[in-house]
Amino acid sequence: MLPGIFLIGYNIGTGSLTAMSKAGANFGCDLLWAVLLSCVITWYLINFFSRFTMASGLTAMEAYRKHLHPAYAWVLWSGLATIILSALMAMLGLLTDVVLVWFKEVWSVDANRILTGIVLALLVYGLILFGNTKRFEAMLGVMVALMGVAFIGSAIWFFPDAKTVLEGFIPKLPAVSEGSDNSSMVILAGMVGTTVSVFAFLIRSGQVKDHGWTMADWKMQKRDALVSATMMFVLSAAVMITATATLHADGHKMNHIKEMIPMLKPIFGQAALVVFVIGIMAAGISSHLPNMMVIPWLSDDLAGRKRNTQTTAKRIVLGGLTVISILGVFMARPVFLLLLSQAGISLVMPMALLGLMYLSSKKELLGEYTPKKVEWVVLALIACFSLFMSFQALMGLFSDLSSILTT
Repeated sequence: MLPGIFLIGYNIGTGSLTAMSKAGANFGCDLLWAVLLSCVITWYLINFFSRFTMASGLTAMEAYRKHLHPAYAWVLWSGLATIILSALMAMLGLLTDVVLVWFKEVWSVDANRILTGIVLALLVYGLILFGNTKRFEAMLGVMVALMGVAFIGSAIWFFPDAKTVLEGFIPKLPAVSEGSDNSSMVILAGMVGTTVSVFAFLIRSGQVKDHGWTMADWKMQKRDALVSATMMFVLSAAVMITATATLHADGHKMNHIKEMIPMLKPIFGQAALVVFVIGIMAAGISSHLPNMMVIPWLSDDLAGRKRNTQTTAKRIVLGGLTVISILGVFMARPVFLLLLSQAGISLVMPMALLGLMYLSSKKELLGEYTPKKVEWVVLALIACFSLFMSFQALMGLFSDLSSILTT
């Protein structure tokens, strides 16, 4: 199950916590339906991307270049790389914020922001230098376990009344909340973008090839995908429910993940607060680590090479990405930068999905494993949903950027 757990660790990061916490703080459980729908779509697309690679022997990026057009693959790669660069800066900025507030609340220590950010960046870089695919999966497995203890435990402890939770599964768009970063459209796009993540599907395609899975392993792959999508929902819902029962109930709005720590301190107490922060840190590092490797991995996939982060050239590239991530320490509003990157994911998602749908129609690539009629209907609906969320992301971002520029 480690490949599936790897995807959980990648998807449920500080960005996901930010989006789910903001949704819970601003709107209660009103967007719980979107979490469930996103996880169901994620499960279906993990299977879709996996089956393509298992049947064709090609990763998605490699297939775009060879059987669609090199320009298509490079445009997609460029869009993904741009999003990753902003996500790296935002993620490190958020992790630094969390550590600083943790030190302040627990030990009454004012740590140096820049030094803290550099130490975190070098820690992740060190893990990459001494890691490989199996080690990465094992590390993320431990981090997912820590997240589970922290967030599921919190949700159980602060579980609101059942009616509030159940009503959250009724599809609705809450009214726009006042204030910058609080647009329901931006938050919704961020939630969907961080769950139905094109990066997770492209990484999965490479995982399948790395593990040498073929259609003979289809049952194992489906089980792995189900575990991944189910735990994504449980962890995401747990964060939203906790924020609903604590922040939303007291009328708090959340524009920074660090704001949750002092707000929850009187409720959790010192010991439980440490556990909660460990969960946040595990989530952040579990996303930041694979984010660092996405550009080298996708470059290898594009060229049809075996993934390898241990070459001198890759270590230099990863060193450069580490330096870029440190720039996030100087960002005043890393949460908004992260939401921008997540909403950006929903913009490139249609390109990756529609491209693979086109390639999946070719019998010379998939043979008897081309999608059936019912599957085409489901894929068409998912594509429409993806395009709709792209439109919502653009509208929400334009609205929020306008409010920022006029203040």
